[in-house]
Amino acid sequence: MDEHEETLDQSPNDLFLTAVIFESALGLLALLLGWALGPDPRAMIPEGGFENLRTIGSGLAYGCAAAVPMLLVIALIRKIPWEPVRELERLSDDGMIRTLLSLGRAELVVISLCAGVGEELLFRGWLLPWLAHIGGADASPSPVEWGAALIGSSIAFGMVHPITRLYVVLAAAMGLYFGALLLWTDNLLIPIAAHAAYDAVQLLSPGFKRSESDDANEA
Repeated sequence: MDEHEETLDQSPNDLFLTAVIFESALGLLALLLGWALGPDPRAMIPEGGFENLRTIGSGLAYGCAAAVPMLLVIALIRKIPWEPVRELERLSDDGMIRTLLSLGRAELVVISLCAGVGEELLFRGWLLPWLAHIGGADASPSPVEWGAALIGSSIAFGMVHPITRLYVVLAAAMGLYFGALLLWTDNLLIPIAAHAAYDAVQLLSPGFKRSESDDANEA
């Protein structure tokens, strides 16, 4: 076993803890950046309280529903006979991905929730409005500035998912979608729920565990 393989040789519990800490750290980074530079990433999250339960509930429900189009698009892309797509299909053979997919359903859901909250707080809650306000001080950004910020934050989102070239492009496209949801609804709970729901369905999908089960049958 070479040195690179050893870095990937984590137990499922270690990988679960690493993923939760990493995704949670992104959310904490967003809060820190909002405190130091502004704007506050919590500004577009409905405040808690009984009077806002309906707003919170509808935001979570709309977010889960908003994950459906993404899941359908990805399902169609996976049917394309193209090598970059096949490369994505083979990701389940990667050692770290295999370990991740060996986790229980509850653990995968927790990771999905942490990713939805942490990444959306950072990229849509903080980065998108921060980019929109660059050079504008306290002035309200124009539609062009919001559009540029949407594109910039989405590219950044894609670049932090450098698994394959196609994965970067797909992640950036999803960033555009999540950002558009935020700008359309002014409710960060919707992209948070959409992101978490999408990740959970993908991780729990039998298709993602197909390679693992096939290898077990061959053994």
